[in-house]
Amino acid sequence: MYIVATLRRIGIFITLSFLSPAFSQSMTLPLPQKPSSESARLFAYKSVAFDLKEDSVKEQDGVTIRDVHYAAYTPQRGPIRAYLVRPSGKGRFAGLLFFHWLGEPNGDRNEFLDEAVALARQGTVSLLIQGYFPWAVAPKDGETDRQRVIDETIEVRRALDLLISQPQVDRKRIGFVGHDYGAMYGAIVSGLEKRVKTYVLMAGMGNFSAWSLKYWPASAAKGEEAYRLAINALDPIRYVSGAAPAALLFQFSNTDKYIPKATASEFVLAASEPKSVIWYDALHDLNIEAARKDRHEWLTLHLGLARRT
Repeated sequence: MYIVATLRRIGIFITLSFLSPAFSQSMTLPLPQKPSSESARLFAYKSVAFDLKEDSVKEQDGVTIRDVHYAAYTPQRGPIRAYLVRPSGKGRFAGLLFFHWLGEPNGDRNEFLDEAVALARQGTVSLLIQGYFPWAVAPKDGETDRQRVIDETIEVRRALDLLISQPQVDRKRIGFVGHDYGAMYGAIVSGLEKRVKTYVLMAGMGNFSAWSLKYWPASAAKGEEAYRLAINALDPIRYVSGAAPAALLFQFSNTDKYIPKATASEFVLAASEPKSVIWYDALHDLNIEAARKDRHEWLTLHLGLARRT
C-alpha cells in the first residue's frame, strides 16, 4: 500500500511518503506520464461571452451571496447556474472555485455554500458552479461520454476565467476545491492550467470508466473495452501528474465503499509534488468537521488568507 502521512502542526502540513514492497510488486502498469501537448489540445477553447445574469442576491453576516447564471460553452446544455460569494469591503481577495459531488444530500452547487461563506470572512471570493455530466445526463457510451468529459472540463476552465475576471480577485491566489466527480474534473484541470495555486481533491477516482461501467452498465453496450479505449486519454490520473507547481491536498475515506484504498493511493502516487493526503474515518461524503477544518487550514496557508478569529 502507498502511504502518505500528513501531520498538521500549527497550520503546517508535512508529507512523508513511501512504497511498501507489497504495493510496489502490485504495480503492473507504468505510472501515467505528464499530459502531452496533444492532450492539452483536446481541451482547448475559444472565448465566448458569459452574459452573466443575477437571479437574486442576499447578505449574510457581512457576506454577499449572488445567485447567478451564465452562458455555457456548449449551448445545448443550457445556462450554467452558480453562486458568487464575496466579502464586504475593498481589497485584493483570493479566489476559489468549488465543484460539487454526485450524491445526496447537496449533490449540486449548494454543497460548499456554507464553506464559501466562512472563507469569505477570511478574504475569499468564491464561485460555486453546477455540474452537467454526469449530474444532469447519465453516461451513455464511450464516444458520447468522451465529448461530454471534454465539454465539462472546458466549462471548469471557463469558470476559472469568470472567477479571475471578478473585481478585486487576486489572480495570483486562486484555489480549487472539488469532491467526487468535481475532484476528477479538478485533477484534469490541474494538468492543463497554471493559474491555480492549490487544489483540494476530495474522494475522486483516477479514471471515469470504473464508475461509468459499474453504475451505468448501459454505457458498455459496445463492450467495456471499447468504452475504456474511447475515454482513457481523458482520465484524471493522466493529468494530475502535471499539476506542479500547484500544491495538492487529497482527502480520502479509509473505508470508502466506492473507492478502494489501493485505488485512491495509486491516484495520489501519480500526482506531482508538492502534495499531501489525509485519510479519514468517514463515509465517501467526507461530511465531517475534521475534513472541513483541514481544508480551511490548507487554503488559509496556501492562499495567504486571514486567520479566523
